[in-house]
Amino acid sequence: MNRRADAGLARHVDPFYDERFNDEMNQVEVDGATYPVKERVEATPLNVMTFGGIFLVTRDDVYEAIESDTVAYHTVKVADYKDQAALSERLSGLPSFSSATDLYRDTMAVNGALLFVGSFLGLVFLVATGSVIYFKTMTEAEADRATYAVLRKVGISKRDIKQTIRHQVAVIFLAPYVLGLLHASVALVAFSRLFAMDFTVPVVVWMAVYSAVYAMYYVVTVKRFTKSVC
Repeated sequence: MNRRADAGLARHVDPFYDERFNDEMNQVEVDGATYPVKERVEATPLNVMTFGGIFLVTRDDVYEAIESDTVAYHTVKVADYKDQAALSERLSGLPSFSSATDLYRDTMAVNGALLFVGSFLGLVFLVATGSVIYFKTMTEAEADRATYAVLRKVGISKRDIKQTIRHQVAVIFLAPYVLGLLHASVALVAFSRLFAMDFTVPVVVWMAVYSAVYAMYYVVTVKRFTKSVC
């Protein structure tokens, strides 16, 4: 017959919990005994390289009543693990040592490389897209030259013609610009969830660069288009 501890298990620690894929754990059976789970915690006190799975925190008397092999873990809690490279280096000689600092630096190195490659490819694609739009617009300028000549003959001012050109070119640049920003936003959410990291700053910087490059292409295209038809 199962026995139940009145206070139950204090915490169920699951650093990778996702409500879309994981069921809520309300009780657990250990060594023939069933214990209720009082609380689920997603922030683990151990780095994932040391103990990356699910574990349960119990009262001392519940733990001592469980007959099983034991393994001891020695942990060091620091104020900000991201800035503890020197301490991590000093402790690295210990057997089976791992630290959140080393894991963070390795993760940042990998993500930095991915971000660099992605930014480089994105910049190449951006320049290529801007160039295609520029040459396509200038080709259309040759075909529209007669149309704008007729507009000047019927009394349309040069200022109004320039405004019309700006609107015409803006429509051409608007669709790829909006799609690019939408793609960056979706990528931000996807990669943030995949790597459990905040990519807001680099993506915002990339959006600013993206906007600046497109603005440069737009200004150059408007000037060359105006010069071609006026």
